[in-house]
Amino acid sequence: MNNLEQAKEILLNNEFTCVVVDDKEMRTSTFSGIKPLLQFLEVSENAFEGASIADRCIGRAAAFLMIYGGVKEIYTKMISDHALVLLEEHNVPVDYDVKVPYIINRTQDDMCPMEKTCLLISDPKEAYIALKAKLKEFSKEV
Repeated sequence: MNNLEQAKEILLNNEFTCVVVDDKEMRTSTFSGIKPLLQFLEVSENAFEGASIADRCIGRAAAFLMIYGGVKEIYTKMISDHALVLLEEHNVPVDYDVKVPYIINRTQDDMCPMEKTCLLISDPKEAYIALKAKLKEFSKEV
């Protein structure tokens, strides 16, 4: 079983939201949204270098973070059109179950604010900085 198959199996058979597998280790998270990816990137900006990632839902924001961290390949249950285009532009292979026009927010009345934050961004590092700032902004609102 290769790393992507392993990550996918672990994601689908457990309560994890994100599984990162490379040749050295496996990392998992139960946090929602882009929080797991940002936490892994806080430890190292190359957190996904050569890794396979399985994630429940990938929008443009998550795709940018995975690209920024050096992801090798991805599996997701749901992906947005915006994320798929971005991953194709960066030659990242992705296997998915369902494709949607965009990721919807938690109140289900608009686009996910994280996806919206990076719609007009084209550089992964710029997206990483913008998403960290947006998450910080949200934490101040609570």
